[in-house]
Amino acid sequence: MTYARLFTTAALSLIALMSTTAVSAQTTAQDSYPPAYFAPFNPTTASDMVRRIPGFSLQGGNQDQRGFGQASLNILINGRRPSSKTSGANEILRRIPVSKVIRIDIKDGASLDIPGLSGQVADIITGGSGISGSWDYALRFWEGTDPQIQDGSISLSGERGDFSYVASFNSREFKLTEDGVETFSNANGAVFEDRVEDLFFRQTRPTVDLNLTYAPSNGHIANVNLSGSYGNRNRGVNEVFEAVGDGGESGFSLFNGGEDELEYEIGGDYALPFGPQSLGGTLKLIALHRISDGESGDIFALFPDDDEIFNSSFLSDNREGEYIARSEYSFKTSEPHDWQIALEGAFNFLERDDEFADSDTPSELTNVRVEERRVQANLTHSWAVSDKLDLQTSLGAEFSRLSVPTTNEPSREFVRPKGFISASYAASPRYTWRARIERAVEQLDFELFTDGVNLTDDFTSSGNSLIVPTQSWNAEVELARQDAKSISGTVKAFVDFIEDPIDRIRFDDGSEGPGNLDNALEYGVEANATWILDSLGLTGMRLEFEGALRSSRIEDPITALNRRLNDQEIWEYEVNYRYDVPDTPYAFGFQLEQDRNSLFRRLDETFDVRVSAPETRLFAEHKTLLGMTVRIEAQNLLNETIIRDRVIFDGDRTGEIIELQNFRRKRGRRISIELSDTF
Repeated sequence: MTYARLFTTAALSLIALMSTTAVSAQTTAQDSYPPAYFAPFNPTTASDMVRRIPGFSLQGGNQDQRGFGQASLNILINGRRPSSKTSGANEILRRIPVSKVIRIDIKDGASLDIPGLSGQVADIITGGSGISGSWDYALRFWEGTDPQIQDGSISLSGERGDFSYVASFNSREFKLTEDGVETFSNANGAVFEDRVEDLFFRQTRPTVDLNLTYAPSNGHIANVNLSGSYGNRNRGVNEVFEAVGDGGESGFSLFNGGEDELEYEIGGDYALPFGPQSLGGTLKLIALHRISDGESGDIFALFPDDDEIFNSSFLSDNREGEYIARSEYSFKTSEPHDWQIALEGAFNFLERDDEFADSDTPSELTNVRVEERRVQANLTHSWAVSDKLDLQTSLGAEFSRLSVPTTNEPSREFVRPKGFISASYAASPRYTWRARIERAVEQLDFELFTDGVNLTDDFTSSGNSLIVPTQSWNAEVELARQDAKSISGTVKAFVDFIEDPIDRIRFDDGSEGPGNLDNALEYGVEANATWILDSLGLTGMRLEFEGALRSSRIEDPITALNRRLNDQEIWEYEVNYRYDVPDTPYAFGFQLEQDRNSLFRRLDETFDVRVSAPETRLFAEHKTLLGMTVRIEAQNLLNETIIRDRVIFDGDRTGEIIELQNFRRKRGRRISIELSDTF
């Protein structure tokens, strides 16, 4: 049975289970979770608690969001959306120690007066007095790789009068090595060159965060967020190759690449009562400043046995930033009607200096600066139509000016409509139907304006100064089930009608790079579920599933045939099993996860990357060992293989195949020892 058929069968079974009518009229749905609910898991942070909410999945991230207009994280802190773009949902929750959590409420996004929220939203209600915190530390040992010893974090929370703070530091580290073989063959499959490869990758990113909140009793609330990080990344590939047929070479090659990046964010918001008292209005002012400054360099050296040494290098200085100022005025015209008027201005920029050189080409210097200025206005209306039906509508538009000062091209100006309508219908205490239609504009990646070089695979990519953001009409329908003693989860079907999708195109000079095509279509189904097995007499056991099945259609700019989107995730799944042994401090479990992407297509070649087996993890946990939670985890039990097939064509992909490259790389098994506690 294929993975796609397996996922489809699982999704249909999940729908059948979720749609089964309960025999008893009494509901076990739960929309508020006190700390006592999570006690059997002995959590240390709010992140640990949210992960144990049946049928709930953290979603979204702000960093790639266009501006700050709509909430994308499905979490709130005391009813307020986090005003940070650098931190993800899990990072924010890991800073909140469990002792500060009063309860976690699960709300419906359409019922809130916060634009953009849909589906389930976790509102973490915090409070308490005094100073408390949490920490974690991990040792990881991977076959063939140096031990990871810099993986840990600590957070501290406290209050003094009307002021409260959350401070944290984390130093995440990741290392891996891969080794394998690669074969080069002709179109008939005859191998002409064999290679032996060793790859390494190392990354650290120490990060500090500070959140300050001022909440006096007069309704004024102020937040200040400060964040800074320093990232260091190194990677390399060593290859020894041997000719075994006509056209093959013998020798060896060395590649090394690295990047250093300093990033910081300063943000804040201030909310206060405003306007006529009869409207109960609140004015919220938001400001954010984010800068990322990095240097990177790649160096490649080829040592053939029967030819001269060949060297190439690509060096880059990269600085990008974002400034946002936003105002929101929220008010009520009557009890079921909430309104918000929002105005936002933003300035984004990227400045990049590149230097490329090789043994055959003198050093080439390029400089690109990209700027976008944008103003956006929105009117949002949230309407509690009845006890069962909630509607939220938003209508707005943005004006943007996109310019590339380092070229002679004039600035381009755009006016784009934006908005959505979402609905939520509680068919019963257990079942909720949700629907949403949205007109969206995606954030534009300014890296698409710059040239790129891949030294190991020997290809270049031209930047495109005429590229524009992708727009789309998005529609989705979701069925959710809440049952704290049995099955909770969601099944969602979606379809996106995409305008100006970004793909690989051929330029007039024959080079290739990113460009906008006319349109594309993407559709699929996503599902997640938590099955509490206590109802079957298996006390302490739970089974979780999350997965997706996606398809798409776009006209290939080279072949003019319909195909999938480039490098689209076709399917994914994750299965988690956990057993908290009753009346003991022990827990055991396992995890399986895997995904599959479509081909990545360039002008004259394709790449197909996949993994031979699911990523597997097996863990054992002691929740009170010396007052700490101690977890031992074994990873990569199936010893999966990373597979890449590269096909090179003559001229472009309409031509004959001239070369096939295939590598098989393996990663070693890993053992982790993780410690965590509160104080």
